[in-house]
Amino acid sequence: MNEMVLFLVIGAAIILVALFLWSRMEQKKAQNSRVGLAQESKKMYEKMRPTVPVRPSASEESQVSIVNESPAAQAAPRIVVVASQNQPSPELQKPVAPKPEPEKPLETMEVPFELAPDLPQEPAKPAAKPAKAAESAAKPEPAAEKASKPATEEPNPSVVGDHTYLPGDKPIEESAPVKLFPKEGLINFEADELTETVGMIQSVRPISGEKMLGIASNLKKLNLPIRIYVRRVDNNRWYLPVAEGRYTEMAVVLLLATRQSYISEMDASRFCVAIQQAGISLDADNDTEAAPDIVRRAKHLHETIKSFDIQLSFVLAAREPVPPAEVAEAARLAGFTQLNPMRYFLGTVQDISEATIFLTQDQFDRRYLTLSLDAPLARPNSRPLHKLFSVSNDLCARLNLQMQDANDSPINTEAAQAINKQLELYYHQMVLAEIQPGSARARILFTRD
Repeated sequence: MNEMVLFLVIGAAIILVALFLWSRMEQKKAQNSRVGLAQESKKMYEKMRPTVPVRPSASEESQVSIVNESPAAQAAPRIVVVASQNQPSPELQKPVAPKPEPEKPLETMEVPFELAPDLPQEPAKPAAKPAKAAESAAKPEPAAEKASKPATEEPNPSVVGDHTYLPGDKPIEESAPVKLFPKEGLINFEADELTETVGMIQSVRPISGEKMLGIASNLKKLNLPIRIYVRRVDNNRWYLPVAEGRYTEMAVVLLLATRQSYISEMDASRFCVAIQQAGISLDADNDTEAAPDIVRRAKHLHETIKSFDIQLSFVLAAREPVPPAEVAEAARLAGFTQLNPMRYFLGTVQDISEATIFLTQDQFDRRYLTLSLDAPLARPNSRPLHKLFSVSNDLCARLNLQMQDANDSPINTEAAQAINKQLELYYHQMVLAEIQPGSARARILFTRD
């Protein structure tokens, strides 16, 4: 009897130990599965998260050389520039004398001038338009009422270049020229191998223009910088999508980068998937560049753009505040056209799409004007630096100004010669990077609209 009781106690103990070990194993297995699932989800969402270019803040900006100099050229005087970033407009910043800097190494020497960003200025709100004289003449009033009401003052128009600027007029907007598409079509569609990628959709059977137009509308909803061309059956020429006609091919051209942004991983994936879906819906073949290759090229192009995105600026200072009306008159005589009450560009209204030299008066401290050259948009054979110094001297003579650098020191001949050498080297490096200064490619990459 005692042996049977002992046997039952030992068996119950073994069963309890086994149950305890089994429960611990199940808990550990469940915990490991949850951790693995959380890690996999985290990795999946990290892959789906788009890559957004991080731009340095204003406090992180530092003065850098205008070009990447070779060791042999480091002994020469260097131009100091400020890379263009998203900052408040120069009109809203009051020029102040910079703090004294510690001594620099021998290979760097600050030439007395500054390169500052030239962002589009916010147009001033137009003043209320005065009552028309015709309306007042059409409604006669008694003599007593006429005597009690003050006379309406007529606005004083100011003619600047070929444009008459009235207080109620809207400022001229800086915009790229509108290129008309030829009616006869194109033999080959336009695409830049360096700055763009192309997605192709090809069909053996002709497709109606209505279907092509619907596909083009869906592709434009991606909100990506794309251009779309379609190829007609009858003459094998490329046209913009329209509802009329029959077509066999569609080319979707995607711009990879500009000075403002570039195509991210998410954008490249959306583009490739959209081309594939369009080909499936049209029962046609489709072909695109791989998304990782698109992102790699876009990042490289954006880094190249940032390395050349500079502006050469001079500060024109006066002892007393200069009235805007005097600045407008002097700018007109020097060949400028007024964009808004504080901003001008060199040339006529017809030349606004190719403007490279801008004049800006400080909105709060009227003693200071800034004359800037958009370096990558200027053609070297047009002698942009000579033109910049010429209009600067013209304005200084008319308004009794002094051309200064960041340290409030006059710019001398030695500094001008150093600037010229550095600008020549800068343009040479742009050519080596396959971006011809002032070309159509440079206009697209460095646009500031």
